[in-house]
Amino acid sequence: MDEFRDDELVHQNLDGADEGAFEILYHRYEGPLLSFFYRRVNNWETAQDLVQETFIKVHQNLENLKNPKSFSSWLFSIAYQLVAAHFREAERKMESVSVDGNPEAHLVDLEHRSPIYRIIGKEQMEIVRSLVKRLPKSEQEVFELKLANPKMMFAEIADRLNIAVSATKVRMYRAKKRIVGWMKSEYPDEFDQIF
Repeated sequence: MDEFRDDELVHQNLDGADEGAFEILYHRYEGPLLSFFYRRVNNWETAQDLVQETFIKVHQNLENLKNPKSFSSWLFSIAYQLVAAHFREAERKMESVSVDGNPEAHLVDLEHRSPIYRIIGKEQMEIVRSLVKRLPKSEQEVFELKLANPKMMFAEIADRLNIAVSATKVRMYRAKKRIVGWMKSEYPDEFDQIF
């Protein structure tokens, strides 16, 4: 059964045709997931816990997977969500520590955790930039200017591109709509907070 494709194993699992299908998926992705989490959290025990959490979520939500051929992308989008949640929880704990009268601990931790947030942010921005390249040229120009300088007003963008402000807003709206659509289909739930 090891030679089966992911989508075949997903179908076998959902149909109840083979109870070992999920186990094969688990063993196929356990190593890559462990490596993925370890690179981000730098702790084997935490990485192993996150692998387990990922597969629990996969098992609970497998029937919601619309395209079994994109199983690995879907699996890693869940992993991205869990690692982001892990760091949000760590931040929340540190904030409560600082509120409880130990601000030094909070400041020291900020120093150590910010690079990890930058890594996650950087990876997400790389995905966003790759999606922006798919946009029609007119929408791409507007979106890239706004992405490079979020404080830039529509009037400034319109001025720079020599188009009407209303056209700038329409292009931005269309660009966001396309990108959000691609995100939802290719990276479900990973980018909820971007727009």
